[in-house]
Amino acid sequence: MSNRKYFLTVFLFLYIICQTSEIFATGVLHVRPRFSSNAYQKVWIKSLDINTEIQDQVAVTHVDQVFYNELNSSVEAIYMFPLPENAMVTELVYWLNGERFVAEIKERQEAINDYNQKLRQWLDPALLEYLGDNVFRLSIVPINAHTEFRTEITYVEVLKYDFGVSKFKYLMNTLALSSQPLQTVHFSLDAQTQNAYKYFKSPSHKESAATQITQYDGYHFGLEFGDENFYPDKDLTIEFETFREGVEFSLLTFSPQPSDSFGTSNFYNLWITPPDSIREDQIIPKDIVFTADVSSSMDGERLNQVKQSLNTFLDKLNPQDRFNIITFATVVVKFKPNLVEASQGNISAAHSFVEQMYALGLTNISAALDSSLLQAFNPEFSKNLIFLTDGSPTSGQTLADSIIVRTSRNNKNKVRLFSFGVGDMINRSLLAQLSTENFGYATFITADDSIALLIDNHFKRISKPVMTDIKINFGGLQVVDVYPKNHLDLYWGSQIVETGLYNSSGNFPVTVSGWIEQDSLTFINNFTFSDTSRAYRFVPRLWARSKIDFLLNQIEIYGEIPELVDQIIELSLTYQILTPYTALYVDPTSGLDDLEKVVPQQFKLYANYPNPFNPQTMIKYMLPAGQSVYQVKVKIYNALGQLIEILVDAKQTAGLYTVKWNAENMPSGVYFCVVQAGQFKAVQKMLLVR
Repeated sequence: MSNRKYFLTVFLFLYIICQTSEIFATGVLHVRPRFSSNAYQKVWIKSLDINTEIQDQVAVTHVDQVFYNELNSSVEAIYMFPLPENAMVTELVYWLNGERFVAEIKERQEAINDYNQKLRQWLDPALLEYLGDNVFRLSIVPINAHTEFRTEITYVEVLKYDFGVSKFKYLMNTLALSSQPLQTVHFSLDAQTQNAYKYFKSPSHKESAATQITQYDGYHFGLEFGDENFYPDKDLTIEFETFREGVEFSLLTFSPQPSDSFGTSNFYNLWITPPDSIREDQIIPKDIVFTADVSSSMDGERLNQVKQSLNTFLDKLNPQDRFNIITFATVVVKFKPNLVEASQGNISAAHSFVEQMYALGLTNISAALDSSLLQAFNPEFSKNLIFLTDGSPTSGQTLADSIIVRTSRNNKNKVRLFSFGVGDMINRSLLAQLSTENFGYATFITADDSIALLIDNHFKRISKPVMTDIKINFGGLQVVDVYPKNHLDLYWGSQIVETGLYNSSGNFPVTVSGWIEQDSLTFINNFTFSDTSRAYRFVPRLWARSKIDFLLNQIEIYGEIPELVDQIIELSLTYQILTPYTALYVDPTSGLDDLEKVVPQQFKLYANYPNPFNPQTMIKYMLPAGQSVYQVKVKIYNALGQLIEILVDAKQTAGLYTVKWNAENMPSGVYFCVVQAGQFKAVQKMLLVR
């Protein structure tokens, strides 16, 4: 019988959805005795070692955690770990019997087939499931009594940028996640930037005997934190800001080698950031229409949150802005016939209009969009439409294709259409295509998400436009496969991020052009696009992730066309990025046949598997090089020292051996396996549980 049958297989099945609002990286392990229905218990997080490297706004974090099974029996475990928003898992590792096993990405169905095959062979595979909001659950069997279990997770994330400040957060508050204090915790961070730091700080961890922040120069900071007998009560946060004068550019490139398997094209990632502060007279006036679904399904908490969003929206308008509020159900109701100035009188009247809103009727999406886009938008303003609905069209025009065509035809002013779909009853394809074809994007809000918070955050981002109709030119450098395909306006406190491929190299001027009211404006910066850069290995993955997101959006619109799915799978396999169509799979038994051919250097008796067992268990041992043949005896004794059975009594050469003991006729209790090979002898305690 092959030794492959007695090793643990881990099947890692992940769907990546970037909707979480917090950054959670520390995992928690719960266990219970095998073959039991007991409640899961917390497990001791014995040690935690985190290493983070930040380059500009990209953080690469490696988390190494050691857990310890304090129970007196072999256990099944559930390991839960969340990941940051926008994070990409680049490596997941687990350790078994002191060996390090790295997961690989496979096409989803292939991984499922491999898993099912192992499932048929064993009773104890392990399974990692997606729980939503970037939280994952790994089921592990077995972890032996009084032994450690170790995991490593590496992920890449683009840090959130909000009004000049970039933030990194690591959930270190494991107070409720460990059965006792951690023996050791260590966090090391190295941060570098192309624009000098204005400040770099940790709001959570001030300078102390445990925390040290080091400034190497104006472009380079480090943070070191360590403690023993650690029982934390707060997360670790980092905030930093860089100096910017006018519109700033940052560029990172990567040139692959054949060993990278990334192809022959070079990769770039470009950030464009407005200045730290702007005068009120530098803000472009905006026209904005807030169109909200008030059909019967919006009644209750949803309508209350929409009202909250509208009131916040009104309070954030600038004096030079114009606005309108349109509600729709079976019929369309307007606050005003057309856009009006954001005067105190109009804002006060709009607040009253919002308070009188109620939910009743069907969902007439087509009429609502007609009324919204036929407003008298000023061509010199930033033009925006926030469109919120929780349903599919049930009144008026109900054919999605007709609504899309009609909306594009009516949008003669190139209004940015930002769709917000609430709940599970929406037509996601319709909203996604409406936004994509009308210069905006769609956001989908689950039943548990805060409508008010998401819309408020969006409105905050678009509240102060700096430039409109952004164009980027690379001055003779040919760039291809660029994402995003279209740029929106540049707003104060936000950024434009572009990623793409280039084949040539050299110095090229990057030009950003746009409009401020009727005046065109251009910013130029010279960059070296190298064909030898090797420092930023994450750049290809940033590009691949952007393309995958684009393709997933196309699937949202057009359905699962095989060509789109195949492209996502190919990108996922090439760049090792998890998608809904791929999975992480690791089989520690792969390559074991080669291991069996390797001559060991020492005698070893491994822990039997499974243990406890019923009624069979596998016993594995190694005979070292040193003599041509060993006289080997494998005997089983009960707790009274009585010989029960001789499993092996034969001559064997150096190598790895496995033998099965079937205790079908034996009573429950403790048994001992004794392996003797020449001068070598070892004993293994085993537990039979009926």
